[in-house]
Amino acid sequence: MKISSRHRPRGAFLRIWVALLALGVSIPAMGQDLSSRRGFSVEITSPGSDSFVQGEMAIEAEVEMRDMEDFDRIEFFVNDELVFIDREAPFRMIFDFGRTDRQFVIKVIAHHKEGPTVSDFVITRALDPSFFVNVQRVVLDVSVRDKQKRLVVGLGKEDFSVEEEGKPQKLISVSPEQRPILVGILIDSSGSMRERMKEAQEAACSFVEELEDDDRAFVIDFDESVYLIEETTHDRTSLCRAIRSTVAVGGTALHDAVYAAYRVLRENEAERRALVILSDGEDTESRIRFKRVMETAELAEVTVYTIGLSVPALSDARVQLKKLAAETGGRSFFVSRAKDLAETYGTIAEELKSLYQVIYASDNEVFDGRYIEIKVHVKGMKDHRVRHRRGYRAIR
Repeated sequence: MKISSRHRPRGAFLRIWVALLALGVSIPAMGQDLSSRRGFSVEITSPGSDSFVQGEMAIEAEVEMRDMEDFDRIEFFVNDELVFIDREAPFRMIFDFGRTDRQFVIKVIAHHKEGPTVSDFVITRALDPSFFVNVQRVVLDVSVRDKQKRLVVGLGKEDFSVEEEGKPQKLISVSPEQRPILVGILIDSSGSMRERMKEAQEAACSFVEELEDDDRAFVIDFDESVYLIEETTHDRTSLCRAIRSTVAVGGTALHDAVYAAYRVLRENEAERRALVILSDGEDTESRIRFKRVMETAELAEVTVYTIGLSVPALSDARVQLKKLAAETGGRSFFVSRAKDLAETYGTIAEELKSLYQVIYASDNEVFDGRYIEIKVHVKGMKDHRVRHRRGYRAIR
């Protein structure tokens, strides 16, 4: 992700670069002649940034250039140690990352026969137990709406059932969700938002005002870069001041912003977590791919609400916003007018206060990292819409 000086970079965003320096990894100089590198690029396709690596795994890269006859070689580095050199596609090697959970920096450098080089890197991460469910005791936030889309309250344990991979599970408890929440508020400030920025700001501030005293939030502003403009706080005044400071300019780095928000959430203790994302179009600038965002969403206990403003019906942006929300148990909203944003934020605030906390005992005993699908049912209410996180990774 890119960091701009328009706002002072803070918190989690600096830690990526700190991690590189701490591991002794050199960051390639940006002063090379760009004309000699035009059309020449390299990308690590596997593993992805922020993924987990363990044992023997493949490191794969793709090289693009106008004429592959000009290609010389690609070098693979792990924690700044040269581990492999390849001269022919496919560019792939097997590396043994061992059995311990630790962080690795993987870097590749592609060499042109005439001297220019291009590079790419990813940072994997160690297993963070605080970011995974205890698979023997699974906690879900569940929303229930009737066919008129009204929230259904007053249900009890006897009204619910839960399945994992089609197998019934033992319910422990069902109660109104009252735990404090940590919310990341993400606001698209790309140039296309210029005429609608003020209404978007006021709508987001109305959401902040609905937070409970024990709740916390942070604010991320993104255009072609990502800015943490207010760190985690209870202070509604500070949050709204940050929201109103956003200025519409540049492109859109939505994937980078969501990925960065997950990093902030992971670095702050919280009983439950959510993201509320406003964007008005296609991602044009992100380094992080949507696939990596979804992989992170699968691992995190974070409910995501997405708001698309004037997003075309058949666009990739609309599909991605819907998929991210559905996977995590949240909702996606699409509005054509900025003046409708306040109502949308209000609906999200209402839902966050009207969820059920469903706790069940999982009978899973195989911790092989597979994705386990969850299905919550409300008895006798087939026409009701039940939303919750779709599953979890079976990691001990």
